[in-house]
Amino acid sequence: MQADIFDVTAQDFQTVIAQGSVNKPVLVAFWSSQCTLCQSLLPLLEQLQREHANGFTLAKVNCDTEHQIVQHFEIKSVPTVYMFVNGQGVDGFAGEQTPAFINDFINKHLPDPAMALLGDAQTLFAQGNLEEAKSTIIQAQKLNATDNQIKLALAQIYLALGEFENAKPILAEIPMADQNMIYHSLISELELAEQSSQTPEITALEADLLNAEDKLPIQYQLSIQYHHVKRYQEALNLLYSLLSKDLGYENGDAKKTMLDILATIDDAALVSEYRRKLYSLLY
Repeated sequence: MQADIFDVTAQDFQTVIAQGSVNKPVLVAFWSSQCTLCQSLLPLLEQLQREHANGFTLAKVNCDTEHQIVQHFEIKSVPTVYMFVNGQGVDGFAGEQTPAFINDFINKHLPDPAMALLGDAQTLFAQGNLEEAKSTIIQAQKLNATDNQIKLALAQIYLALGEFENAKPILAEIPMADQNMIYHSLISELELAEQSSQTPEITALEADLLNAEDKLPIQYQLSIQYHHVKRYQEALNLLYSLLSKDLGYENGDAKKTMLDILATIDDAALVSEYRRKLYSLLY
């Protein structure tokens, strides 16, 4: 028997359907060997179960032999299909239906995969597995880029990792309606992080940069200071600006510094952007 596809009897009905549907939805198909429609429906249901990556369990009940189950559910005709969630039958259909109808019927009862990933990321975050949590929540955002719960979770993980620049634009786009206690807590955390990242050295270099005639040495030192406090985008932006004017600055040290920063930060989009910019200067 394939994983999550069962021929159910009265003996395992409770385990497979009633208890099993607490963990994931269970689609119960009542069929008979004398039913022509059943012969095409069952392979379709098995195919859909595989296509949904085991997102639901398929339980097949042979009405020719499982009279106790048939009587319990008062099945009058076959095929009849029920969806069970949390131990309860929540929906169903009978007779011939199109594959599109059946697929839609299944989909509306399956958990949102993005929300499932959100839950996984929150568990990983609570366990202190920040990098795994980040990878998981980014997968969730790829599936649902507009959900504000996912955005807040991503911002929270970025802040915990010290990636303040990544968290800031996410929080800036949260609408008023979703600015809950978590949001305000993250905003406060971001403000404190920004204050701590504005060191006296950075403040002095930023002031010097405004008035300096030769800005390149100050840009270089400021980019290094930005990198120290994880203000990666600002560091890379300064280095790119510097290298655009003098690709061999400090006997190639500035270029090496930029490559070192790109090799150490964990932000694929930012790394890709500035690698392209650097390569455009090199080639």
